Amino acid sequence: MDSGRSVRAIIVYRNQPLPVSETFVYHQAMGLERFEAYIVGSKFPQGPHIPLPAERVYVANRGGLLGWAQEVGLKVGGWPPPEMMRWMRDKRPALVHAHFAPDGAVAMHIATRLRVPLVVSVHGSDVTMSDAHVLRHSYTNHRLYLLRRRRLAGAAARVVVQSDFLRSVMVHRHAFPEHRIALVRLGVDLDRLRPVAGRTERGSVLYVGRLTERKGLHYLIHALRLVRTRLGHARLTVIGDGPMRANLEALAAEVLGDGFVFLGAQPERVVREQLERADVFCMPSITMPSGEVETLGVVFLEAMAMMVPVVSCRSGGIPEVVVHGSTGLLADERDVDGLARHLTALLDDRELRDRMGRAGRDRVEQEFDLVKQNRLLEDVYDAVLAEHEGTRGRGV
Repeated sequence: MDSGRSVRAIIVYRNQPLPVSETFVYHQAMGLERFEAYIVGSKFPQGPHIPLPAERVYVANRGGLLGWAQEVGLKVGGWPPPEMMRWMRDKRPALVHAHFAPDGAVAMHIATRLRVPLVVSVHGSDVTMSDAHVLRHSYTNHRLYLLRRRRLAGAAARVVVQSDFLRSVMVHRHAFPEHRIALVRLGVDLDRLRPVAGRTERGSVLYVGRLTERKGLHYLIHALRLVRTRLGHARLTVIGDGPMRANLEALAAEVLGDGFVFLGAQPERVVREQLERADVFCMPSITMPSGEVETLGVVFLEAMAMMVPVVSCRSGGIPEVVVHGSTGLLADERDVDGLARHLTALLDDRELRDRMGRAGRDRVEQEFDLVKQNRLLEDVYDAVLAEHEGTRGRGV
């Protein structure tokens, strides 16, 4: 943090702080310079999670029947536990920043009780899924968002989006005021993600992501079968977990023989090590009938920062990150032949890989540097606080 300036506290709300898949929330919150983030939520994740400093995090549900009741009171009734309120008030927060729309629908009650403005970041499937799909299949928090959406649209001082695609979704599908939408792209830590020359493994293709239909791993597996018939080599490494893991491992065994490995969910260190070895990164995400779609994809940024060219699909906000023909190659959704052609072109041409790798690093340095993007976010905070102070000054 910048010791030459005063630092103001903020409350960052995330339902379960923080699963290992949400490093983008962690790095953003902990990388602020002029604000200090304190993280609150309903309960800690049951699975692998990011270790947080004990003095910087508080959850409503700490176990037992009382904990469950406090979680329900927070989410459904809009009543944070008294101990949580005292903990937050002691920090004298300037604002509340919630991640994901359903969390915003909970956090607006916290912001109201603290009498501070609310900022909400939306990230993807939290707002791209159709209302009908949410009502039939999604979880309680998401349904509560639909019930409270109109109120949240009026309560949120800013809604932060990471792509023009997502801006359009919030304005045209969710009816949020366009003048309150702020485009601040997610960033990655370029000091942590530094490419190391000479460590790539010939023919290595890396996938990092949840093992769900939307991420498109099954299309990649079939595409690699075609690549192997053309080049005679290509090996797939998969990092991630999810409900389709068993089926996808069985498919890979059938299609690729022994040319693959599934590593499961892994910490950032292992992801970075695998990016050092990869010739190509590929996550061919698709748009689902439910409306779920990739809106940016931090893992694409991480690959580009490590000078690994990307192969993916023209889906959602991906073309705003991966520039076709410059930092990677994009196929149409579900186009196995197109994916195979792009993978073959890159795996067979080191000069092309190197050129796209350098272009990818340059693009991340210019557009997706965590330090630069966090400063833009802090500018949003400043604007929100100035408006809030002006409103209070007029007695509104």
